[in-house]
Amino acid sequence: MKQISLDKYKIICFTDKGQELMDRLAEALFNELSDAVDVPVLESVSSVADWARDNFESGNVLIFIGACGIAVRAIAPFIRDKKTDPAVIVMDEKGEFVVPILSGHLGGAVEAARKIALLTGARAVMTTATDTRGEFAVDVFAKENDLVITDMKKAKEFTARLLKTGSSSAYIDPEFEECLENKNIQLPANIRRTNVEEAELVITSRVYDEDALLLIPRNVVVGMGCKKGKTKDELEKALLTGLLQEHIEKRAVRAIVSADIKRGEPGLIELSRELGAEFITYDSDTLLAQEGDFSSSDFVKKVTGVDNICERAVCAYGARLICSKKALDGVTFAAGIITSGREWERL
Repeated sequence: MKQISLDKYKIICFTDKGQELMDRLAEALFNELSDAVDVPVLESVSSVADWARDNFESGNVLIFIGACGIAVRAIAPFIRDKKTDPAVIVMDEKGEFVVPILSGHLGGAVEAARKIALLTGARAVMTTATDTRGEFAVDVFAKENDLVITDMKKAKEFTARLLKTGSSSAYIDPEFEECLENKNIQLPANIRRTNVEEAELVITSRVYDEDALLLIPRNVVVGMGCKKGKTKDELEKALLTGLLQEHIEKRAVRAIVSADIKRGEPGLIELSRELGAEFITYDSDTLLAQEGDFSSSDFVKKVTGVDNICERAVCAYGARLICSKKALDGVTFAAGIITSGREWERL
């Protein structure tokens, strides 16, 4: 057995014929990724089970060149959740077919299979109903637009109803719809637009607790300032208080922003990491260059050189301010919504 690792692509083969295909695929991938990856190295593998275990990480694309049964047995002990399982693909050693067998949508196996087919001349074989029928796939839509699927069971039920009836309904919060329009993205014609009470699919970053499938856009930017040494728990309490007052979902937070003076603040760094959000700080010139009607503090200006950190930082990111500065027990909080396609592509 041989293997080649090329960035997120982890390829294994079991025969000489399979190695010829692996070498050809690795060369094609390298030519496409050459600016970002090292030259691939061919290595021996003693155990396919150990290889699968070592590479079974979210974000990877595992490619088995051989029988489907080998792949299935190798990955079976490690399969946990479609939201975190990696993409798994099988190719026959002649390179005629490429088949995504795990995490087709959220893990990117379908997209990767189509790419590999183009690179090698193989035929991509799709088995998911939405792909074979050309129907709207809610998990693909969510992944492409950085939306959080809040309930995978409801997502499956939504897809099943759509496949059975051929139509559905959706409500899109105007705050997110503006971003979709800027990216020229639309729902298909068979998903009619309706009000939030009647929709089977709801897309909003605001708190929503009804029965429809909820997708949460990660389009909220939180500006924060704080006294030195504030702990992660103290900062999180202030953040959650601010979000709750504005009826904003915690999972919608895309970035926490502040001033350069807070670049090394452990609590802010830890909080951002826990939320899976960017943590970005800006220098005084950038903050002062922002235009708008901001809350001003002489004390903050004396200490930092800027009259307001949290509101100006939100605007520096490129978000539209929707919540002015709040003072919350030694923490300042402001929030904004991303609407432009350019800022949406940052993460």
